[in-house]
Amino acid sequence: MLFILAQICGVIALILTVVSVQFKTKEKIVMCFVFANLVVTIQFFLLNAITGAVISIINTIRCIIFYYYKKKDKKPSLIILLIFEIVAIVSGMMSWQNMWSVIPIIVTLIYTYGLWQDNVKVIRITTAVVGLGWAIYNVMVMAYVGAIQEISQFVSAMIALIKNKEETKEKITKQ
Repeated sequence: MLFILAQICGVIALILTVVSVQFKTKEKIVMCFVFANLVVTIQFFLLNAITGAVISIINTIRCIIFYYYKKKDKKPSLIILLIFEIVAIVSGMMSWQNMWSVIPIIVTLIYTYGLWQDNVKVIRITTAVVGLGWAIYNVMVMAYVGAIQEISQFVSAMIALIKNKEETKEKITKQ
């Protein structure tokens, strides 16, 4: 029963993350990820994937704090970025279960840096890269819908990057 509940959580997270990278503002992208991370945290706990769950809690807190800064029209300081990077490393080490535990740590470091940036293109690129890493982790912990969600996130981010590139070319051509 826990396995089925975990897969249902995966479906919810899939919908949230695929939709998120299609938004045009950082604020909307980040808020979607807050809710997705909460659902993913529950999914990992249900599957006893503790490192993934702990890192997902950190990711949720990070998204909320970064969202708060953006709403105030500020960028989190380098100190805030470094604190989240260190917390991710330490928490990942403390919740370490096996060699696959390194994946959530690494992808969180990459994505924290990406979200710290104000450039939506950087967020989309890091979203694509991180999606592949989480997909591997999800397969290893039997979060199969989560793996599909991460691959979908990768594809969605790539579509958004291509779409944005074409829109930029059109604007330049019209000028």
